[in-house]
Amino acid sequence: ELDQELLENYLQRLLAPGVITKNKDWIEVWATMNIPVEKQDQVVAPLLEIGLGSESADTIADVLAELVKGHRCKIKAAEEAITTIFECGGDEQGFISKFLYHIFPKSPTSEWGWSRVGWSWQQWWSTAEKVLKALDPESAFECLRVVLTSIESESGVDLPHQPIWDPKRLGLVRAFLCTVSGLQEDELCAAIDVNLE
Repeated sequence: ELDQELLENYLQRLLAPGVITKNKDWIEVWATMNIPVEKQDQVVAPLLEIGLGSESADTIADVLAELVKGHRCKIKAAEEAITTIFECGGDEQGFISKFLYHIFPKSPTSEWGWSRVGWSWQQWWSTAEKVLKALDPESAFECLRVVLTSIESESGVDLPHQPIWDPKRLGLVRAFLCTVSGLQEDELCAAIDVNLE
């Protein structure tokens, strides 16, 4: 059984300015905590809650992405913690959009992205849908809009011209945006600054 009070005190000390200066250092800190896989979400949730309320708030998405990429935190635990913390709320700090951007898969034609065997657009979209559905609809729309804009900006090419964004995938994204916004597909282009056609 996790000692919540001890855990929260520990996380508050770790998140104090100057204690952990590089996000990659969280991988080692996490390893020394010996967190059982089945309890990871119970540690990630307080990390997010305390972190997003701390002076380190702008780095928390980077920290969680490092833990996932460094094989210290399962993506399922991250999803569970995020959906718990943001349930029916907003994401004013842009945490979710930053996290989804950091774990976007590298494609054969891109110079950036997360390269891991088995991690693909389908897995990324599954995670994106789960965490975005935890938000209120307006926040989910805005969050996905920001992620798509960031991906397009980093790539320097419109999404439809990137091989990883085939017409079916663009259709899934358009459908999600329409569902959360109440817009029709032909109204989307006026509401977002990303090409999804």
